Amino acid sequence: MARRIGACCICGRYGPLSFEHVPPCAAYNDFRVFEADVKRMVGGGWHALANPSGKYNQRGAGKHTLCERCNNNTGAWYGSDYVDWARQGMRLLSASRENLTPSYPFPIYPLRVLKQIATMFFSACGSEFHKHHADLVRFVLNKDAKHVPECFRFYCFFQHPTKSTASRQSGLTGVLNLDHAQHRQYVFSEIVFPPYGFIMTVDTPPIGSPPL
Repeated sequence: MARRIGACCICGRYGPLSFEHVPPCAAYNDFRVFEADVKRMVGGGWHALANPSGKYNQRGAGKHTLCERCNNNTGAWYGSDYVDWARQGMRLLSASRENLTPSYPFPIYPLRVLKQIATMFFSACGSEFHKHHADLVRFVLNKDAKHVPECFRFYCFFQHPTKSTASRQSGLTGVLNLDHAQHRQYVFSEIVFPPYGFIMTVDTPPIGSPPL
């Protein structure tokens, strides 16, 4: 198989790209997934939504997005802590019998987990994202960095075990809400894979939050 060549989505180095699982392989992302062709779904009406076209990825959810160095470093620094948290979440989600509560106890290293989530968003947002957010690059590639860049906010939610079964990723997206007296713009990215979903916002609140 030919090696994939391109720019790393974190450091920007041009060269061979490794396959980055989003989320990590051991966090239940070790089975084949169906990747729908979103452009055809959007342009194809209800028939395309009911019978989506696409392909199966035998390796799990992810793409060739990171150089070996960034992939290996972030995986070694943060990956196992995220996997542990995902397994805790899956056990709680299974035991809840769909009666989810507002809070659960999680014995984790939160900074490492957060840095893995940020790493995942670099892959989801593509190879141009890092060029505009060097502060987030430093946050991820410096394992001792402790402060999230001010313009970023990360939100997490449980994926409902029966009402929301599809996984998804969306790159950085802009939405303009004209319903408020002052027009409001939202810039965000989303990753959903059981048991969690994540939203990253950039200089904006999440969609659905009360007006300022």
